[in-house]
Amino acid sequence: MSTGWVIGYVIGGVLILAVVVLLLLMIRGAHGAAVKAEAILAALKESRDNTAPLWAVNDVNSAIERITAGAGAVREHLASKDGG
Repeated sequence: MSTGWVIGYVIGGVLILAVVVLLLLMIRGAHGAAVKAEAILAALKESRDNTAPLWAVNDVNSAIERITAGAGAVREHLASKDGG
């Protein structure tokens, strides 16, 4: 085997090693991104659960409006009985 073949094999081995290292780094980075994405998803779900009662504010406001309207009607009725 000539020196050229040995140099070729060494260069090929170095290139393969570099590709393997780069692939391992990419896999490690992808795993880290997946872990962060799962943490973000968990935080978003927690935020959704914690803010769910805010969607009921409109219902509460409607109920308060009905109660105050009813109380106003009762007050007017009582005032008309006292005055009349």
